[in-house]
Amino acid sequence: MKKITYLLMVLCVALIAQSCEKEPESPVVPENPAEVLGGGDVANAMEFYGLWTRTSNSTYVTGPLVSNWEWRFYENGYSLRSIETYEGDKLLSLNREPIDYKFEDGKLCMKGYHESDDAWMEWDYSIEDDTLTLSTEYEGESIVWIFTRTEDADAKLVGCWDRAYTDANGRRVERHYKFHTPTYGDVYDVVYEDSGSAKVNHLFDFRYRIEGNKIVYKRLYTGHVPTEYRMNYRLVGTKLYLQEGNGQEMMYSNFYEENNLPFRP
Repeated sequence: MKKITYLLMVLCVALIAQSCEKEPESPVVPENPAEVLGGGDVANAMEFYGLWTRTSNSTYVTGPLVSNWEWRFYENGYSLRSIETYEGDKLLSLNREPIDYKFEDGKLCMKGYHESDDAWMEWDYSIEDDTLTLSTEYEGESIVWIFTRTEDADAKLVGCWDRAYTDANGRRVERHYKFHTPTYGDVYDVVYEDSGSAKVNHLFDFRYRIEGNKIVYKRLYTGHVPTEYRMNYRLVGTKLYLQEGNGQEMMYSNFYEENNLPFRP
């Protein structure tokens, strides 16, 4: 168990929230996947595109644990993996990370999105019907992960939506709702000081689903049982209108779409 935990830590890259209007380093996504993967790898990668899920069980000092995995493979050698581990109804840990992938000599190679090139790890893989099997040897121990191809939820909200307001101290604040995937995201503020500096205040991660004109979501805090909330939404072009309870409806803008920029969580 310790070896597997360490392996996950090796692959882990922190998902750092950044301002939608302050991302000149946002990667340019090529239209042709062969530009990144290489022509021979595109056919292999296409088998992976989409959402794969798995549920794993383990034991902690306090009792049994259940981990819910989501792994989405995109074009251009980029993927997103999410692991939520629960102890009963309590969220024990949350791990979300971008992972690069490529194919070499019949192997699937993966590394954290921001890790150096010497961090690539090789995995054997097979896809049969709707089942993906990944396996590798790590320090003499065999590790096997089995995933099921899963239909994804509606992606209409995927993107980064923000609105600006002035706080009690007269500072400009940008509130961001970042829907990383059709099932989860996070909320954060970018606070601008008079000096011109800015800092990011992460508020919470969330898991969501769409029901009619409502977003049903759970705020995710480790060590707590997630509580479910609901808010009304309207989507009009590049504008997202959100209303919590009987509060005022707030308008958020999709900076990426409005400036014809590629969005990558």
